[in-house]
Amino acid sequence: MIDILVKDENPETKNLLIRCLKKAGFEIISKKNSLISFRFVDREFSTTTEFKESNTSRFLFPSIPRLGEVFEFIELNYNQNIGLKEVAQAVGYSSAYLTNLVRRLTGKTVNNWIIERRIAEAKRLLLETNYSIERIAFDVGYQNMNHFYSQFRNYYKNTPGAWRETQRCLVAYKQAQS
Repeated sequence: MIDILVKDENPETKNLLIRCLKKAGFEIISKKNSLISFRFVDREFSTTTEFKESNTSRFLFPSIPRLGEVFEFIELNYNQNIGLKEVAQAVGYSSAYLTNLVRRLTGKTVNNWIIERRIAEAKRLLLETNYSIERIAFDVGYQNMNHFYSQFRNYYKNTPGAWRETQRCLVAYKQAQS
């Protein structure tokens, strides 16, 4: 069982998180005050250092009520072929207006948020599965492997495969030290 403490008092934030967890295949065990307990439906998560580290760095969108629909659409569709145009259309704004609004409120573009969400999921899959890099890239919404490698390198200064190996070596080393 995994617990998440939701610091934002806005009930929309908690509801969005719960919907996203359910869509990702998690079962909500309890929702007490600001604490959400959940587990993966197929199996309990292990309590290895590897999982704890990846869990604490999971991607969460900022709680900005005006952008709730934007972030919800990205969360539910990041693994599809989406961009600014699709997000703007889904929330009923023009691309230009949405670009300015998101940049003004977050300092990032809509496409930056899509990329960050994809890279966060790729990171999770690299840590928690043995899927091929190609499958992971496709599963998180990339149609072009070179584009995936380039964007992953921008965030982690390494290729996905090398990053995975480094992280697994670090986990094994930490476990051996315990």
